[in-house]
Amino acid sequence: MKNDGVCVLKDDMQELIELFKKADVVVFATPVYFYGISAPMKTFIDRMYPIWTALGSKEIYYIVSAGLGEDIINRSLGDLDGFVEHLQSYELKGRIYATNVMDAGKVKDQPILEQAFQMGYDL
Repeated sequence: MKNDGVCVLKDDMQELIELFKKADVVVFATPVYFYGISAPMKTFIDRMYPIWTALGSKEIYYIVSAGLGEDIINRSLGDLDGFVEHLQSYELKGRIYATNVMDAGKVKDQPILEQAFQMGYDL
């Protein structure tokens, strides 16, 4: 790499990169929009490119919401899965999918809030 693992953009991302390197556990949370992860999540992944060879070992959790079913989520995780697969080593410890939550408040009708609480508690 030309930049020795330092992003050419000078903003808060360098701080996020350092936090990511130090973390043992990472929770990726994103909505699905038009069969893909959100633009901010994709931007985060792309901005990690300068250091992808030095990301370390991580325990990984996913929290993903979608207006339609789980098949939409599974079809949408290519970018996120690809990023995680490039970690030095990882263990995908948990996935929480909030499906069919197109309308505001729909998530309250599902057991996922308790699942998310339990996942956090178990950490």
